[in-house]
Amino acid sequence: MAVGTAANDRIENHAVEKERNPVSPQLQASPKGRDADVKEGLASTRTQADCKKEDVAKEGERHVDFGYLSESVISTASPAMSEAGESGESSNSSVSQDAHGNVDCHSNGLLPFADLAGARRSAPEAQKGHAQVEFAALSPESPPCCCGGLQYLQEMLNYMDSYCQGMRPWQQQWVSLVESACRTALESDYKEMALVGSLALALETPGSDVDLVCVTHSPAHQVDAVTVLRKVRDILVSDSHSSGFPDGYTVLVIDDARIPILSVTTGSQVLVDLALNSHHSIQHVSWFRNVGPVPPNPPTVVQVPVLTVTLRCLKWWLRMRRIPRMKDGSLPTVAWMLLAMHVCAEQSGSFSPELLSENPLAAVLALLSAFFQRYTTVSGLDGKLQFEKGSAVSSFEQSFQKRPCHADLVIVDPESDVNLAPPMSPATHILLVHELLRARSLLKSVMSTGQCQHLHSVFQPVPEFVNSLPASASDSFDALVFLGGNGDSSCTVELVRIHSVGKMPWWQAPFLARWDMQSHLDAHIFCEQQVAGRCTFIQTKAITLSPWNFICRVETSGDEQKGLILDDEALHCMKSMKALASEMQGWAAIKSR
Repeated sequence: MAVGTAANDRIENHAVEKERNPVSPQLQASPKGRDADVKEGLASTRTQADCKKEDVAKEGERHVDFGYLSESVISTASPAMSEAGESGESSNSSVSQDAHGNVDCHSNGLLPFADLAGARRSAPEAQKGHAQVEFAALSPESPPCCCGGLQYLQEMLNYMDSYCQGMRPWQQQWVSLVESACRTALESDYKEMALVGSLALALETPGSDVDLVCVTHSPAHQVDAVTVLRKVRDILVSDSHSSGFPDGYTVLVIDDARIPILSVTTGSQVLVDLALNSHHSIQHVSWFRNVGPVPPNPPTVVQVPVLTVTLRCLKWWLRMRRIPRMKDGSLPTVAWMLLAMHVCAEQSGSFSPELLSENPLAAVLALLSAFFQRYTTVSGLDGKLQFEKGSAVSSFEQSFQKRPCHADLVIVDPESDVNLAPPMSPATHILLVHELLRARSLLKSVMSTGQCQHLHSVFQPVPEFVNSLPASASDSFDALVFLGGNGDSSCTVELVRIHSVGKMPWWQAPFLARWDMQSHLDAHIFCEQQVAGRCTFIQTKAITLSPWNFICRVETSGDEQKGLILDDEALHCMKSMKALASEMQGWAAIKSR
């Protein structure tokens, strides 16, 4: 079911181009062997990517010349692929070795990207339901993986392409159904349907939604968006449209957001997001295309710029690590993309045309490493990022406001001049910096060894609700929270057990936003003690918190009477966050002088 809308034309153009220009399966290794080729490629970029903080160029206005980054291309990350849906191809585990005896990434238990939906389903089966995302973890019984980090990156991009390509027919169907409902609801006032977001920017990853904007002939201020979206919802759940979506799908109008949206979901997966007259989203797509970090529309070849691939990998990291999004009270994806573009501009002169032509994935890896290097201090996400109107010239100015334990990040929208970065709680700030630090440390190991284990860990998925706070809780759960920072009180991170959640009466979402200081969390603090030579957390005082204090959930063992025990990874996470809170306290004191 396809119609001639711009959104569906965009999708179909990608599919045709993909068929004409098949994606090359992998980078060709040099005669020296795969590991030698990988290490040689990394060596040429290691110095720049691993520079120390004092070696980073001074901030201020810099003229961005994406030059080589925009012209160099990789044939592994096609902009043709879409983000919505949960269908995938199954892969059989097998152990294989190359001529040097290295175990390939597809060795048993070491699948770098597990099949998201098990075996591929037939079209009728796919229409009935939407598979949930599942990922394979490293198996301790499996032989060590010795393949190169660049090959892992290559396979990751190929996997994303294959997965997204398989979703193309369903996306076309969903877009057609939503467009049909909008035409019916608006009648003569319907003007057009625009594809925006990651799919329009060639930054699609498996499991993301399709973002649409319905534009009316009437000016936006004359259209009641909520009323129109509710009419569209009623049409989408009617018998005439329901058969085109997976079983158990829901259509929700979120009318208490800054911009009302309609979301079509199945389970916890968002299939389509629809907004009405959201012109700034359309402007974002135009701006990204005009300044060069994404391919034109439609792309003339399957190959895409190195910068586009870098942004796509960053988006995959955001998804795999469950980094809180704007609706959770954190940064929107477009803000992350702009932060990355600023760093890539700093690195744009570091790569020779020969490297970008012969080993472009080495440049992608170096740009990723530079990004995580750039923002991994508590003051890294404190300041104002601004782009000149209509260009990629950017500047980042450090903030000097006097707010203890708070970061003040401003990311100016290149088109509308509004701030894209909502106010972040210190707890959210600590979580973001911790994740950035983790990725930086792992990427440094990748750059020095050329092996893929650490790169696998960079994108290692975390459980779905680890960084999300439920709006209701039938059982107690454990979490790390940020305490202090008000007045003269010190900043710290503590382990708590949350017994009950009391949300604001008007709040409808199944999660609580991190900016929320009115909902309450009834909890007990567990303080660290050494019991029988082991780090144990003993229950102490009761405390009332808010979502503003929430960092993330953690799994514990033990009980409240004898004490709770964190595993090594969770304990390391807590100590790292405590150190960040302490650094934030000292940094805030310096700023206030």
